[in-house]
Amino acid sequence: MRFQRAMVAAGAAVVAVSATAQAQCTTFTADACRKTQDIFNFLTPQISTALAGGSTTLGQGGVLGGMGHFTLALRASAVQGSTPKAGSVAFSTSGAQASSYPGKDQLMPMASIDGALGVYEGFNLGVTKVGGVDLLLSLTYLPKPGDSNSGDTKIDLPGGSTKMGFGARLGLLQESILIPGVSFSYIKRDLPVISVSGASNVTASGTSAPGSFALNDLTLKTSSWRVSASKTFLIFGLEGGFGGDTYDNSATASVTVNAAAPVGTQHASTVIANKMSRTNIYAGLSINFFIGKLVGEVGQVSGGSLPAAINNFGSDAAAGRSYFSVGLRTGF
Repeated sequence: MRFQRAMVAAGAAVVAVSATAQAQCTTFTADACRKTQDIFNFLTPQISTALAGGSTTLGQGGVLGGMGHFTLALRASAVQGSTPKAGSVAFSTSGAQASSYPGKDQLMPMASIDGALGVYEGFNLGVTKVGGVDLLLSLTYLPKPGDSNSGDTKIDLPGGSTKMGFGARLGLLQESILIPGVSFSYIKRDLPVISVSGASNVTASGTSAPGSFALNDLTLKTSSWRVSASKTFLIFGLEGGFGGDTYDNSATASVTVNAAAPVGTQHASTVIANKMSRTNIYAGLSINFFIGKLVGEVGQVSGGSLPAAINNFGSDAAAGRSYFSVGLRTGF
């Protein structure tokens, strides 16, 4: 009986150790976990910038003028970003180690349908109005970025490609013949759940091992405020503004390390998150047609901070990044 109890206790201890290895990062998986966290912190600000974009409605600085007025815009945006190539970078089984990841430059694309609906026209001040209110809606579409070579970082869309956003706009000045339109707006835009994965294809040797990582249930949420201004002339219009963005991102990181004997294959998972606030400035030009406008916009985000990375990706995750948007807007 004592022997049986000892065997049961030993078996329970083995199960407990195995569960711990699966549930959290140990010495053998610490490097894979840290590399995955650094990749998460490097990629999410790029995607979030493409999601937030510049103006809440392309080419529209003021409010619409009350009930019965609406606008609808098709927008395509992109950030010049970079994805790390993971295939040639090994995982260490002796603790977290600094590594340099080669990067693949590529555009981080985003597309959306942005709508605005006039709710209140505001108070009349003679040549302009103040205090108008618009309701803002956004349907974001995330195209799947092109896959890189085998073993590199890949992005998939298990949660679908679309997500609704919403917000409101307050008129500071209503556009007229003499006065530009000026407004303050706030909008929340989120992405559908996505996943990011990659694999290391090196040969196991000593404390260096191949393996894989995945960022599952990856959610990206943005909230943005803007002060925008626009003025329409006969055949063209000008617009610009500034504001702030907050990114709120989280994921479950899962790693596998395929080490040589006696370590063998090790698994771990952990929940990771980051939050970042950035300054956003932008300007744009529109060409007026009879039924709408063709609008182009450029902008840049800067500022904010993230936890310091020990791995290098060729640029700072919190570095300023430029973006551009182009779209068609119509309304009444």
